[in-house]
Amino acid sequence: MNELHGPLTALVLDDEKSGRDMVGYFIREQAPDMFGQIHFASNLEEASLLIDKYTPHVVFLDIQLKGELGFSLSSKLPPNTHTVIVSAYPEYALQAIKMEVVDYLLKPISESDFQDLKNKIQKRLGTLKTPENALGNKTSLVIRESGTNVVVPFQDIEYVEAAGAYSKIITAQKEHLISKTLKVLSPSLPSHFVRVHRSYLVPVDQIATFKSNHLCLKNGKNIALSKTGRKVLQSSYGIG
Repeated sequence: MNELHGPLTALVLDDEKSGRDMVGYFIREQAPDMFGQIHFASNLEEASLLIDKYTPHVVFLDIQLKGELGFSLSSKLPPNTHTVIVSAYPEYALQAIKMEVVDYLLKPISESDFQDLKNKIQKRLGTLKTPENALGNKTSLVIRESGTNVVVPFQDIEYVEAAGAYSKIITAQKEHLISKTLKVLSPSLPSHFVRVHRSYLVPVDQIATFKSNHLCLKNGKNIALSKTGRKVLQSSYGIG
């Protein structure tokens, strides 16, 4: 087994030990440079406790558990956590799409399936690159509106709001609607854009004040602040 030394934390939820062992094996063999920790849960209660304690970046989720459905865990996941379905049943694919899962792996997992998954995680999260390498010298976001490429400077963005399968990019001049979710859009933005809530991405330099459950932007807009978002903000400001 390879030693894990990557930046990400994984949670594997499966009610069968063989299922947990299988995912753990592939992580250690094919992605030791991606993951640094793996935590295992056999039911929803264990998984919820581990999520609160470790805030995993990626959750490997079995669907049919003993007396439970793995999908129930989705409401407990922090906004920045990404889901990979690992199941013997293909019929849950539509529900998985609605959850914006990174991938849907059918048991038994093959080496090629897991390698494809690793590439998708890298693309989705962008965490294996430094912000400088990931964005280069980019200072703007280019979006498509009515068949035209529109350049939106990062410094003009006051916040980004989820709108179903779309995102609203708010500037002082205009509101732009793009056909990307916050999860998909996030890697295209600089590191000072923080997911403060399931529905909001905010550049730190636009924040005037924040309290336990909300923040106020410099433009006067009040935005909901989740427990996980508050921890990320406190970390970015060096607050313990």
